[in-house]
Amino acid sequence: MRISHLVLVLLIAAALCVIPAAANIGGDTATIYVTSSPSGADVYDSGTYEGTTPCYITVYTTGTPISHDITVSKNGYYDYHQYVGDVTSGEYITVSAYLTPVVQNGYLDISSSPSGANAYVDGNYKGTTPLTVSVDSGSHSVRLEKPGYNTFYGTYSVSNGQTTYVSATLGSAVSYGYINVQSSPSGANIYVDGNYYDTTPAVITVTSGTSHNVKLVLSGYNVYTQTVSVGAGSTAYMNVNMVSSSDAYLRITSTPAGAAVYVDGSYMGNTAYSSGSSVSYLNVGPLSAGTHSIMLKKDGYNTYTSSVTLSPNEVRTLSITLVQSSPTPSGYAALSMDSTPSGAEVYVDNVFRGYTPLYLSDISEGRHTLLLQLSGYNDWTEYVNFAAGQTVTMDVPLTTAVVPTPSQSSFPILAFAGVIGLAAALVLRRTN
Repeated sequence: MRISHLVLVLLIAAALCVIPAAANIGGDTATIYVTSSPSGADVYDSGTYEGTTPCYITVYTTGTPISHDITVSKNGYYDYHQYVGDVTSGEYITVSAYLTPVVQNGYLDISSSPSGANAYVDGNYKGTTPLTVSVDSGSHSVRLEKPGYNTFYGTYSVSNGQTTYVSATLGSAVSYGYINVQSSPSGANIYVDGNYYDTTPAVITVTSGTSHNVKLVLSGYNVYTQTVSVGAGSTAYMNVNMVSSSDAYLRITSTPAGAAVYVDGSYMGNTAYSSGSSVSYLNVGPLSAGTHSIMLKKDGYNTYTSSVTLSPNEVRTLSITLVQSSPTPSGYAALSMDSTPSGAEVYVDNVFRGYTPLYLSDISEGRHTLLLQLSGYNDWTEYVNFAAGQTVTMDVPLTTAVVPTPSQSSFPILAFAGVIGLAAALVLRRTN
């Protein structure tokens, strides 16, 4: 009898264990549809991997309610989170994730012996050593100057999130000599031991007792190189006839001047200062025919980026106006808009905001309609999604509008015929 009671108790306990499990069984479902910009991001539902965007998540709703917390993750972008909570049967929920890129930068830790040297990165003064400078990832030139010591030059590569250390020992000042450089035609850029100095004709001061590599670069001509040795206090002379080439070149000026110029990611020098009557250009080349990326950077101004396609023997002149940067208010995005040609009217959601080139720092988060209008050119419009803290940079090539040729109206002929007919009728009337 006791055994029978024990069996009954065990059966009841087993039944109680089965009931909660059965409560989770059912066929009713809901759907969570997840997209991202850019697509191809990993999707997690409360920590469980569900696939890559665009992604459909099927949720069973018959059982115990479960809260859903969606995370969208992609390398190079900040994670996107959206809490969905409980869902009901048949519900269709859309999660649209606009991913914000992670800023790609690193650091240069610059020191010198002795310390207190003036430090320049890509031609821009940054302070005195020792110091740490935040820079974009990529290649950067470093120059250290201190009175009574030789100038230090170096090029360093910086990786995203990493620190590159620059430790320079400055040698005491030594005896100098001179190199008198002339070219035909003149205006060639002079590089001595890989560092830019001036344009021809010019006299360059160099350390004596060592050999120096002198390079002349002029748009439309082959690069000329020569090794020169100079004695203390003496002058070596170079008079070079430049030879025409099939390479392409760029002539770049900026407003304001002093911007660091990068072509295909490599630092090329800084734009020169121009007067009102004379424009000075930074000559870049030789470059191969084809498409090249252009970037200009200057402290206090938005970074300018564009691309140019060069033909063989082409010398392209670029005059670039930099837009002064301003802090983007919290919760807003920024828009850096330019057009070719410039001077186009800019409308955001059909509201006039100014003329290209234009920088706006008060764009609300979300989707906006951009419109460019310029007389003689076709209107350009596009829908753009903005994320808080993001700066969207656009350089729009406008297309020339085609004006239809008006057809000649028959109205003048018909009107003239009517006048003749009326005159004839009056004559007949008088004769009758």
